Amino acid sequence: MASSSRGQIGALCAESFCERILSCANDVCSEDNTGLGCEEINMLVVLRMNREFMEFMRLNYASASAQLHNMTLVQP
Repeated sequence: MASSSRGQIGALCAESFCERILSCANDVCSEDNTGLGCEEINMLVVLRMNREFMEFMRLNYASASAQLHNMTLVQP
């Protein structure tokens, strides 16, 4: 009965997404880079979660990104 209430609709999707993020964060936080701060870990997890989307956008909309050499170059 509780699983069909208004508060439960979409809860399983949100839970699986959180599990994906935690799994990705475990991959990012290996023994080699445990000295990273919270902000750096968050940035790495977001980049890893969005890797396939970024590759798709570079493949299909390369002209919109104006990136040279198919990678992001950071300007000082």
